[in-house]
Amino acid sequence: MFRIYPKVILSVLLVMSFSVGYACAQEKICLQYDDDSQDSKKSMTGAAHGISFSCPDDEQWYLTSVAVYGSRYGSRKAPREDFSIVVASEDMKSVASFDRPYSLFERSNPDWIDIDVPGVEVSKNFKVVVSFEPTRTRGVYVGIDQDSSPSHSMTVVANETGKSKSDVKGDWMIRAYLTKKPGKKTTPLQSLDDAAAELAEKEAKADAKLLGETKSMTLKHDDDEMESYMNIQGACYTVEHRTPKDVEAYVWQVQLFASQFGGNHESEAVNGDIYILDKDRKIISRTSFPYSLLSQKHKWVSIPTLPTLVKGKFYVSFDAHGQKNKGVYLGYVTTDESGLASTDELGRGKIKPAKWSAKFKDKQWMIRAKVADRPVVYRSKD
Repeated sequence: MFRIYPKVILSVLLVMSFSVGYACAQEKICLQYDDDSQDSKKSMTGAAHGISFSCPDDEQWYLTSVAVYGSRYGSRKAPREDFSIVVASEDMKSVASFDRPYSLFERSNPDWIDIDVPGVEVSKNFKVVVSFEPTRTRGVYVGIDQDSSPSHSMTVVANETGKSKSDVKGDWMIRAYLTKKPGKKTTPLQSLDDAAAELAEKEAKADAKLLGETKSMTLKHDDDEMESYMNIQGACYTVEHRTPKDVEAYVWQVQLFASQFGGNHESEAVNGDIYILDKDRKIISRTSFPYSLLSQKHKWVSIPTLPTLVKGKFYVSFDAHGQKNKGVYLGYVTTDESGLASTDELGRGKIKPAKWSAKFKDKQWMIRAKVADRPVVYRSKD
């Protein structure tokens, strides 16, 4: 892609009253606040880089690419992980999200990185949010132009949709490229509920492909609405489930509504544990999984488990090995229904309520279990 500002002689720069530059060429315009010079840079844990833009009129436009001025830090070889670009309405209630590889960014050397998106439909005011979910050994420094005033940039809190802080001195060096003529594919902004439903449909199709003739169902006590979340150091979060009509079934996947926090660790090297317990709370299987399965935003995370035979009442327990500066926030709802969820401690071959767990007796942890009529074995993608 050509450089629009300031190197293209044929581009026409229009400076609007709200200090946005529009560089026009080949029926494409660039919305920007920077003057192509970086004054500082920042990488953020637990938050994302957000910036507001305004279309030049009230008509329909199509966002075809986003440019970010930044540099990767960490190992010389780019991690095999993605970052996300979120395009959102001004109130953050309608979104379109795209994952792109970390390898787009060079290590140590800041530069403009052009990131294509499939014709996102925008009009009037919209936001672009870039989330790298950095750790101590992986992340991207995003440039800041401190000469831009007033600021149109913000830090977007990962776990609280729509919540942001206007604490950026200047503006993120992030640009948006618009066109009136969409390409072969366009992407409308979706409500958060519709986006969640689409994701659930994709996961259901993936499950169906994996299961084949196997019959499976999800056991749950929640209604998909999180009240709040918590990290309890040294605790195991446990939920009781029961197979339909007390028949034998195999647990093959556990789902957590959770997020990870902390930046001084490498997600691939830190594990949590999922335990399946029998009716007497005796451990019958244990599955470890890396923190990298979780993001810094709350969502349902599916964790494949060892095929574990259960019958009637059984328990699922989750140990995040949480610490003050590293751990997992697990979603919950407050309920008067006791006995289904508990906050436990790991003992010799069993997981039982701890002496201090009574203070959390009203917490219904958002932990689900998928059970099937036969063992489900995950096959390697390789």
